[in-house]
Amino acid sequence: MNEDIFLDIDRDRIKSILSEAYEHCKLMLSEEFFNTREEFVNKIDPYLDSNRVSVVLTLDLPSRNYPELKIEVDLRRKSVIARMANKKKRVFLNRYLTKL
Repeated sequence: MNEDIFLDIDRDRIKSILSEAYEHCKLMLSEEFFNTREEFVNKIDPYLDSNRVSVVLTLDLPSRNYPELKIEVDLRRKSVIARMANKKKRVFLNRYLTKL
């Protein structure tokens, strides 16, 4: 009995959430990020391929004015939240991101 275990993760939904998070952060912060949207979204692939969904992931999304910006991804809940030093901007971003 050598059956592979496959977890049914909605990979497309997770990637679309990350794509929307990227665009929202870009619009709200009026920033150009060091990574393109595709590069940012593709950072999640190693975790999706490994089927490790129990951990919350942190993906960097740095820019010139916000080098500390990180997007925290919960694969089980398919949700994202922004982490950054500027509390006011963080709250501003997370109002929308928590609705995704």
